[in-house]
Amino acid sequence: MRAAYPTESTKGVLEWNREEGPMTSNENAAEPETTTTSETTETAEPTATEASAATPSRRFRDGPHLPALVVTLIVTVVAGLFAGTYAWAMGDPQPHDVPIGLVSTTHTPTELATELQARTGTSFVVRPYDTEADAEAAIREQVVYGALVEEPDGSVRFYVSSASGASVARLLEADAPRLEQSIGRPVTVIDAHPLGAKDPNGLVLFYVALAAVVIGFVGAIQTRVNAAKLTLAGELFWDVVRSVLGGFAIAFTVGPLLGVLPIPFFPVWGVLALTMLIAGATYSFWRVLIGGRWAMLPTWIVFVLISNPSSGGAVAPELLPPFYQFMGRWLPTGATVRAVRDLTYFPGNLHLEPYIVLVVWLVASVGLFVAVRLFRYGPGAPGDILHTWRSMARRPAHAEGAAGAEAAA
Repeated sequence: MRAAYPTESTKGVLEWNREEGPMTSNENAAEPETTTTSETTETAEPTATEASAATPSRRFRDGPHLPALVVTLIVTVVAGLFAGTYAWAMGDPQPHDVPIGLVSTTHTPTELATELQARTGTSFVVRPYDTEADAEAAIREQVVYGALVEEPDGSVRFYVSSASGASVARLLEADAPRLEQSIGRPVTVIDAHPLGAKDPNGLVLFYVALAAVVIGFVGAIQTRVNAAKLTLAGELFWDVVRSVLGGFAIAFTVGPLLGVLPIPFFPVWGVLALTMLIAGATYSFWRVLIGGRWAMLPTWIVFVLISNPSSGGAVAPELLPPFYQFMGRWLPTGATVRAVRDLTYFPGNLHLEPYIVLVVWLVASVGLFVAVRLFRYGPGAPGDILHTWRSMARRPAHAEGAAGAEAAA
């Protein structure tokens, strides 16, 4: 009876390296070419004729310099993409369709939006409200970033919310003088939901989510490299333990220890642990799908080049390019930023969407990892690959050949 994970025979090692590349911690090391006899295994030494016949191009192709060149070129491209992505997304924010509220009997939303765009160059989406209380509720629910309220006595208040987005709040405060010109009366700016004294720019939310994502997949990498013989159950167990402890460390540091954010500790701990688990499972999925040598590349693209700059943590979504504004809503980093922001500054107005996004990512990443891991390696410690993509592609051809032979017989 064949075991789920056969021992690594020499034949298995050679086939593994030739088709897929190993999954264990020494996967980048070159495997010596071997010949097997019935009793011993010896390393085959090239003859003098073979050594002299090897051309420089063949020595380069078969030696360590070709993979080093490939990695160098990939790192060069990724470095440019990394710098260009963050510079494009956050270097020069361009506000567009910024939602604000209006309580007024003398101005219509269309008039105010047109006047503001003419004076500031920024497009606003102005939403009317009947009362000041309604406008304040809309700010708490993060439907609008601010609200212009004209009082019956003639005074005008302009509410902003730094906690909803510090970059937008600064934009609205800078536009207050133009608002005065538009309505012809003095405007008093009020920050309805200010940020904490130790986080005046609102960047800690972004750093917290960034830490959870990066440490999440880096921890998964280090676990697979240094504990390569874990079974599937062992991998999942340590993924959960690592995520729970990592989430605790991040939440405890920015909360009780340093007092940077006034977070509700346990809910934020849970969100960060979930984010770390998602990032680690995403890397693990790519690892069993395409091999450990290249699994870091798609993980880096998804999280570092797309998810992190689109999160809305450093720059509000309405100030990001349209692509990042759309993507940030459906990726883990943006969901984490929104969930932690709600828990910290708007505990009475939590939104369900970021939790749905995180749960969908959790189920998809862990489910795909487990499915591919079982299919290719079984539930035990990684050994020989049980199923390769090339062998699957050859199966239909073998089946057709067998059917043809039977028909001929």
